[in-house]
Amino acid sequence: MRWLLLEMKSKNIGLFAFFIYTVLVLVPLWLAVDRLIWIVGYDVIDWIQSLERNYVSMGTFQFTLLQASISTIVTLAIGIPIAWQLGRYKWPHDYLIRSILTMPFVMPSIVAAMGFLHLIGENGLNIRSNQGTWFATLIVAHAWFNLSLVIRFCEPVLSTLDPQMEEQMLLLPAGKTRLGRFRYLWLPLLMPSIAAAACMTFVFSFTSFALVRWITLGENTLESMMASIGSSAGINGYMISRNEIILGSSLIQFTILLLSLWVMSTLQHKRQSRLPKASESIVKKKNNSGWLIVFPALVFAILPLITLVISSFRIRESSASGTTYSWSTAGWEYAFTSTNSLPSAWDALFNSVGYALVALVIALPLGWMLAQYICDLEKLKPRLARILDVFTMLPFAVSSVMIGLGVMLGMIRIDAEFFYSLWLTPALAHVMITTPFVVRIILPALRSIDPLYDECARTLGISKFKRFFKIKVPMLRGSILIATIFTLAMSMGEFGASWVVTRNSDWTTLPIMIDSLRSIPYNNSLTAPAANAVASVLMLIALILFISTEKFRPRRDGGMF
Repeated sequence: MRWLLLEMKSKNIGLFAFFIYTVLVLVPLWLAVDRLIWIVGYDVIDWIQSLERNYVSMGTFQFTLLQASISTIVTLAIGIPIAWQLGRYKWPHDYLIRSILTMPFVMPSIVAAMGFLHLIGENGLNIRSNQGTWFATLIVAHAWFNLSLVIRFCEPVLSTLDPQMEEQMLLLPAGKTRLGRFRYLWLPLLMPSIAAAACMTFVFSFTSFALVRWITLGENTLESMMASIGSSAGINGYMISRNEIILGSSLIQFTILLLSLWVMSTLQHKRQSRLPKASESIVKKKNNSGWLIVFPALVFAILPLITLVISSFRIRESSASGTTYSWSTAGWEYAFTSTNSLPSAWDALFNSVGYALVALVIALPLGWMLAQYICDLEKLKPRLARILDVFTMLPFAVSSVMIGLGVMLGMIRIDAEFFYSLWLTPALAHVMITTPFVVRIILPALRSIDPLYDECARTLGISKFKRFFKIKVPMLRGSILIATIFTLAMSMGEFGASWVVTRNSDWTTLPIMIDSLRSIPYNNSLTAPAANAVASVLMLIALILFISTEKFRPRRDGGMF
């Protein structure tokens, strides 16, 4: 009877968590959509057709789909060989190598944009003016940003799979050749992980904003287009067509991304099937020739970041004799000194850290409770658990720009003065964005825990409270730490929603300050180095957070990150 009461209490906690999550996610979005529909009317076909009627949005869907599809293919082509090398072979300082190769995903997108911008701009290869090359650069930048997804999904399977499976395959006629082993062993084992990585890569490329905003020449994705016209949305009688465009774009995004995320959730659950596992010391072997893949990958991962730091000290000077460049810290001094139009980087850093801590305090326990409820429900009602699992990923399907619009329009509709006076308002968007990542990190770890541990503890009469702190928390320590650091890093680097919510306020964050500095006309020679200086600070924070926890990441739970 006591166990039954405890289970009912856990169920109530899970339901309460989903209620809070629903309020946080759906209420702002519902208020925003309701406001837009009130202005333009309810005509779904007209919303979608408006995309091709207006020059602002014409061709954006086709371009979004094209670049996301190609980015996914290129990311897989680059990432799978790297994941194979990391998963099957031993490397000196492997945790450091893995950190370098997987840190691009936690690197703020605006930092990546600045790095690639200077690689292809006049301070680098000077190819940004080439109409064909900037598209290739965008694809490579997306591959750089999403590379860790392939590694994170595939490497745990490769690094812990019992080698006896391959040895047994060698005894069969189909396993005599490498092609046969690849076709009948590795491909079936890795296909769920590869497909799941492809789905997530497609989602993040489809909703790309900062990279598109700064690398492309006039081309927009649905995400960047909505951001550019979002400031004029929600005003009755003003630019009605733009409200239609936002509704049509959001509907297309939501449909495509929700389908992708449903497929990813199904595949991720399939990846949790019990495969024979062994220690990494048994699975991994030496492979000196693998450096031909690992070393170029390391260079690829750090090159944009090195370029970014170097560019922060390079000052352009124009004179009658032409343009010259000198080395100076003037850009850093300019960034950390407030002006009439911009606060100092210290103020932006304070805001970013504050929002990150608020997001962590809410997103981590909320994400844990959501993940635990889904995990428990999978044993009783797997179909309902799958629906709730997909539901937790709704912010992925909505996109960060639409989340920002939801927070802005929804809060303004509740109380405009409250919105513009409350410092914590941007943190709401950060919680909406980071909570699904916490669920995605904790849920696979919960699934990987053998239920026999809990059953044995119950037999010994250990209370649920002690079982939680003595058994579950220690076993999930690595995943909790990763979720904590990932929440902080994602919040501090969040750009899309913050760009919508904070650009007309005093709540400047580090990513918004980088964008604002880089947007100042180029006649000020210090703005570009200053933007790179702030981006270097944000990059350093992300690196410290990520590398310090990589050695604690559990390898055997098949977690997404």
